[in-house]
This record gives sequence, C-alpha cells and structure tokens, in this order.
Amino acid sequence: MHMDRHTAAPIVVVTLLVGVAVAWAKPKKEPTPKVPPSLHLRAIDLAHRLALVEVAGVAKPPPANYFTMTDDRERHYIAQSIHCDPPLPSGARTCELEIPVGYERHPMTSLELHLRGLHGKVAVVGADEIRAAWAAAEQAHAPPTFAPAPPDGGAPPADLGGLDMTR
Repeated sequence: MHMDRHTAAPIVVVTLLVGVAVAWAKPKKEPTPKVPPSLHLRAIDLAHRLALVEVAGVAKPPPANYFTMTDDRERHYIAQSIHCDPPLPSGARTCELEIPVGYERHPMTSLELHLRGLHGKVAVVGADEIRAAWAAAEQAHAPPTFAPAPPDGGAPPADLGGLDMTR
C-alpha cells in the first residue's frame, strides 16, 4: 500500500486533532478552597522562650523574620528561629517561635506575621489572645505560693496515736 503526501497530510491532521481533544477533555482537579491567612497564639513557654502559634492560609512555613513581636516597652523584635509541624488536614500548621533572650521578661503586646514580604499585608493576633496567653505563661512559670514545712529536727511527732516510743 502506497500513500502519497496528499493522503497522509489529512490523516496526520486528524490524528493530532483527536490527541488534542483527548488531552483537553481530561477532568481537572477541583481547586482546594483557599483559606484566608490567619495567625493565632496558642501558648507561651517562658522557661524555654517559645511561643506556639497556629498559622493558616500559607502554602509553606514562613521564615522566622516574618514574625514581628512587640513588648510593653514598645520594642519590636523578630523570632530567633522557627520550627513548624506539617500542615493539619485543615491546612493550618503549628509553629514554635523562639523569643530572643531577655524579651521573655517583658510582656508581649503584639504579634504579627508578614505574609508576602516585610512590606506586605500582615496577619495580626488579637490583643486579648496575647494577654490571655501571657497571663497563663506567667502563672505556669511562677514559683509555688505555699511555704515548705519547717523540718522537725528528727523528733517524733507529739501525737503517735497511742504508741509508746520509749521501749
């Protein structure tokens, strides 16, 4: 069977059109609904200088310097380091922020996450959320309020329930 170029050209064109139609007809994945960026302060550990935050609406863990904190002296500082867990099924991820040395002594008043660079939009933690987390951290870090009992010097207690210790 011999085919000239005038017969082969329409066959090639039809084959290409069928291939394009099949590729075009592939079902597309449903886009996952985008969650607006948000930031929540879950806990503060003053002994270890860590702040546990929950970040939602970001594709990957943000860099440490995208988290800006302010203390009660109006001093701004950034997280020294960050460690994030893999995202939860909801898309949110928990991250531990390391508070720089010395700043754990002054109450945090604000916490921000710069979303698309240091001069872009920010996600902010509410002031009530920060106050509650800081108060809980101070309560957990506070020394016990009870006074230890004085040592008895090795003397037996006055009331031994009728036992005679002289024998």
